[in-house]
Amino acid sequence: MSIDIVAVRRDLHAVPEVGLDLPVTQAYLLDRLVGSGIELTLGTAMSSVTAVVRGGDVDRSDPSRVPTVLVRSDMDALPVAEDTGLDWASDNGAMHACGHDAHMAIVLAAALETQDKRADLAGDAVFFFQPGEEGHGGAKLALEEGLLDVSGARPVAALGLHVLAHLLGPGEFASRDGAVLSGSTLVDVTITGSGGHGSSPHLAHSPLTAAAEAVGAVGIAASHGVSMFEPSTVVFGSLRAGEARNVIPDNASLSGVIRSFSEDTDIRLQSIVRRTVDGVAHAHGVAAEVVLTRDTVPTVSDGAELDGLDAVATRLGTSITRLQQPIGISEDFSWILREVPGVFLLVGARTSDESDLPSNHSARATFSDDVLEPTRDLVVAWVRSRLAAQGVNG
Repeated sequence: MSIDIVAVRRDLHAVPEVGLDLPVTQAYLLDRLVGSGIELTLGTAMSSVTAVVRGGDVDRSDPSRVPTVLVRSDMDALPVAEDTGLDWASDNGAMHACGHDAHMAIVLAAALETQDKRADLAGDAVFFFQPGEEGHGGAKLALEEGLLDVSGARPVAALGLHVLAHLLGPGEFASRDGAVLSGSTLVDVTITGSGGHGSSPHLAHSPLTAAAEAVGAVGIAASHGVSMFEPSTVVFGSLRAGEARNVIPDNASLSGVIRSFSEDTDIRLQSIVRRTVDGVAHAHGVAAEVVLTRDTVPTVSDGAELDGLDAVATRLGTSITRLQQPIGISEDFSWILREVPGVFLLVGARTSDESDLPSNHSARATFSDDVLEPTRDLVVAWVRSRLAAQGVNG
């Protein structure tokens, strides 16, 4: 069963949904999968779709040993009002500003093509469509719901992909051995003091003053507490306190993010944030509650899996650029790669060679349709090649 991959991408672009519950998106995917013969499982805690293609060239005497690979596409959009002017732009206040519509079109087309050619497929392929990637915990929920056991055999390799509206050249594939993207830990601080009149600060204990000092103190402590050879950052993006210029408030709050490329560094930074905020609070005579939530771990590509994917790309007449350094954005496919060796593949989808194109998450971000078919072809070829290799080696 073939689909018009460009039309699918544009259809999905026009109906973006945010979060874990994506009924319109799920129904669209199911409409094209039902009837294909692919085995389908739907999520319970979210509107995910898991499609399993059963290969015809495999020994099934022990179902738990059937060679299996996993390909993942995210599904959710962002709460961004689109400003691209495209004919297929969304008008519901949300937007596929991170290209997840392209991911779904690529992986849907790859699943259907793999199903059509399953007779000589040397194993099973799981194509997973995941809601809630944009900060809603979708990947962790999927693991809790049994994603890695859905086909009956644990995947031996996993592939995730992401289009970029800038950074890479048009049609360029890229990844690296090791950390590709950073991990992220969310930092939320609540500081409680005692308010009063702005004319008498000595009679109050200002949480605002403590919060402001904590921002600078955490930055200094983090810069001195982590090796210069371990890239990392702690950034606060929100400080909320008070309403009037002459009133010292009772409460203040800070929100920020820790980003790093190793879990050890993340743990160290969490400790630095906690003790620094506690110390500043003590000095100001206020109380502080620090809540640290690990949103993602670093997204790590396995070197051997990356070499295998690159060999597949070479046979298709292309290649995978090796990034010199990781990128400081985060991605929850990292939780899956923590359990299964695999590759996170970046795909250059810029629409021109201009140097100042809007980036992912911008209301003006655009992604080229030209990368859809070549990326689908690479996904299909990888699935077939990786399963064949596992069948020989397994």
